[in-house]
Amino acid sequence: MYELKKTSFGKHTRFTLHNPLNGNGFSVVPERGANVLDIRFSAKNILDGYTTPEELEAAKWGKSVLLFPFPNRLDGGRYEWLGRQYEFPVNNAATGNAIHGFIRDVAFEVEYVFLARDEASILCTYNYNGERPYYPFPFTLEVEFAIHDDGTFTLETACRNMHDRPIPVGFGWHPYFRLTDAADEHLMQLPSCEKVAIDDRMIPTGERHVFDNFRRNNPVGDTFLDNCFQNRSSGASYKLALEAAGRRIVVKASSRQFPYFQVFTPPHRESIALEPMTCNVNAFNNGEGLITLDPDKEWKGKMEIKVSAS
Repeated sequence: MYELKKTSFGKHTRFTLHNPLNGNGFSVVPERGANVLDIRFSAKNILDGYTTPEELEAAKWGKSVLLFPFPNRLDGGRYEWLGRQYEFPVNNAATGNAIHGFIRDVAFEVEYVFLARDEASILCTYNYNGERPYYPFPFTLEVEFAIHDDGTFTLETACRNMHDRPIPVGFGWHPYFRLTDAADEHLMQLPSCEKVAIDDRMIPTGERHVFDNFRRNNPVGDTFLDNCFQNRSSGASYKLALEAAGRRIVVKASSRQFPYFQVFTPPHRESIALEPMTCNVNAFNNGEGLITLDPDKEWKGKMEIKVSAS
């Protein structure tokens, strides 16, 4: 039977949903962007998450952050919507862009926690009134995290437009996975895809290139990636896989809901980020995958992580 434990995590509260009989469970800090700190199966963590309140506050590398209302980078933070100009703060100094929207540090409210014999979930909600001038569009965002004893962890999200006009929407998630101490020691497999060409500020140039380096389960080695890809597999869903130390992680996402994904091998080489996204980099400007959400309409998305023996 799953249990709930609430503990202090700095100035916030950590919610831990845990099955003491088999070591399965996860922890989330709703008040800090609904950030997932760890995901454990048989007491083994698969995430490279924040381990201290200080790390969570600093938010270096954006570990496990929710990416909304856009994932990835927005050129100079600027965009035009329905004939008006807007400008997000530049928070990616290295490229002079805005990155990953603004909900990574907002406080979500816990709507409910569900505990059962072989599964558990938590639903977190954020209500936004449109107070930021660079995104003056009210919305509600729900995110439900769930764990199942069959080795599955899911994220389901729903965004409702509370504005009186259409709003631009993009969503992604930024988990870093680690099955062993070094990223280089993982095997990785990606679906049929195209690599989005970018300039020196990491903004798409408009070019695409077939990327088949990891169509098979190949060693990561010293490969460096911080790139967006568009899924080109023919199925209703696609899979991103990592394997090491006798375990395998498969991230599964809908081809329709999340046609793009980012792969990032950070310089510290300790983990690998696999990030399903609804849209391309700079989608508020190029429109590639951008969701136009009409008033009082809802967009929903779901992604799944499956952990098994390799």
